[in-house]
Parts: sequence; structure tokens; C-alpha cells
Amino acid sequence: MGAMVTFVVWCLVTLVLVATVFLVAHVMQRAEADPGEVTIGGLRGWWRSFRSGLALRRDEVPRPVDTDLDTFFAGRVESGPAYVDADEIGDVLQRARQQARSTLHPNGQPRAR
Repeated sequence: MGAMVTFVVWCLVTLVLVATVFLVAHVMQRAEADPGEVTIGGLRGWWRSFRSGLALRRDEVPRPVDTDLDTFFAGRVESGPAYVDADEIGDVLQRARQQARSTLHPNGQPRAR
């Protein structure tokens, strides 16, 4: 009996969190709307947006894209710095190593066992 109650409680918590995420997304959409754009507010507008997102669009058939991998990846080359820089990671690891060494061996000598 206790396991079933726990399961139901977690399901309800999950549903509340999902509803909260949807409502926050709707509020953010309204906040980012252009000043002249008409938005339907409240729960009715959220429900309409939610249902339109779930609706199946049978008349819209995606067209296949015929391209090779070289062209695909060449079109997405970033000219700026990489998100993860090898030198930066090396510096962080070096500082972490020094911090661990100074914490574990404050006098520069290993601890006697």
C-alpha cells in the first residue's frame, strides 16, 4: 500500500511540474511578443496554444533534402572560438591539481601512514 501511495504522489508532483513548465513557457512567449502582436492571454490562450502544438498537420509533408555530408558540415562551420577550448581546460585541470596537492600535502611532503 505504501509503495502505491508513493507512486501516486510522485506522479502528481510530476504533473504539477509539467504544468508549471508549460505555463512559464507561455508567459515567456507573451513577454517576448512584439508590442503590436495580439496574444490571447490566460488559461484559454495557453490551452489553445497547447492544442495547436499537438495537432497533426496531415497536409504538410516534409520535403527530402538531398545533400552529401561534406556540404552539410561545411555549412555549419563556426568561425568563432570553440565552446570548449583545450587550453582553458588544461589550465583548469592544472589549477585543480595544484589545489588538490596543496590540500592533501600542505608542506610538500606526503603524509606518513
